[in-house]
Amino acid sequence: MGQLTDPSNTFWQVLRAQPGSSRWSVVTPPGVADNGGLVAGASAGSALVGTLPSGLLHFSPVSVSTNGGTSWSPVFLPGSLAARPDALAVAAGPTGGSLAVVGTRVLHAGPAFASWSTLVSLSRLTRASRRCDADALEAVAAAPDGAPLVATGCRRAGEIGLFTRSARGWAQVGVSLPGRLASRSASVLRLETSGTQTVALVAAFRGNRLALVTLRRSGTGPWETSVPLAVPAGDAVRATAVGVGGTVSVLVGSKTSLAASAIAPGGAWAALPVPPVDTVALAWVTPSATSLGVIALDALAVVGGTGLRVYTLTPAGAKWVPVQSAQVPLAYGSSG
Repeated sequence: MGQLTDPSNTFWQVLRAQPGSSRWSVVTPPGVADNGGLVAGASAGSALVGTLPSGLLHFSPVSVSTNGGTSWSPVFLPGSLAARPDALAVAAGPTGGSLAVVGTRVLHAGPAFASWSTLVSLSRLTRASRRCDADALEAVAAAPDGAPLVATGCRRAGEIGLFTRSARGWAQVGVSLPGRLASRSASVLRLETSGTQTVALVAAFRGNRLALVTLRRSGTGPWETSVPLAVPAGDAVRATAVGVGGTVSVLVGSKTSLAASAIAPGGAWAALPVPPVDTVALAWVTPSATSLGVIALDALAVVGGTGLRVYTLTPAGAKWVPVQSAQVPLAYGSSG
């Protein structure tokens, strides 16, 4: 939000939809300039939000909340978070821990966040699989059985870099890009778990040609690869969302046009109605948290820098209807 042409007056916000309500509220952790962006990770018990470096901020302050953002506590993280949507992950349950992508390392902390230690380095994953030849850390998640999952980019065309650790060490568990995408490079945009399901959203690219595929698996079973979604030349992926159960939505387009698509487990990509102008994010919400009761996808738009508008997809999926409008106070000049 804010004056997006001026980095010092661009402000990121954390929003939460209270279960049982159709209203979104701002729950951004206070006290830190977030002009560089925010990275969030959440489980059923807690949420972590990390701030990306900007201006004179050269590390990533992290905040944790166990009450849905009503209050936050600081957590020390050594270093700077990667600017990736899933650079933070929180495992569910009292014995779970957290994962963070910091530079060329994945860090791990226990449930109390008392300290962070190196779980694995990029160089270790590169050595673990010459088939991938990992070149960058892209995402982290906790598998349904609690095992860490790490996504990387691969120097080898057609390879999807997904790694996990077992008693025998780290090994690649990803699959190859299907069919005609096998000659493209792959990047993991999202990596999420929900219940027994794990889902990854993968971008396959070569030059200005881009296609999106999803990978899914139940427990530790085999990965299932979706049919690809071709992204028009010149368009970019502007936002993504993963919902409970592994349904994925994507917002693609340019500065002048937007398009949205979604894919459910076992299904194919389906085009959604053209999103409202100024949409910046999509969010899957539980049915009890929507105004129409049975739908589960919201579009969030920013108008005039400080105006928040929320739209909900109708049950038939035919159009977006407005459900909320609010003004978010921004402290212009506070980060200059």
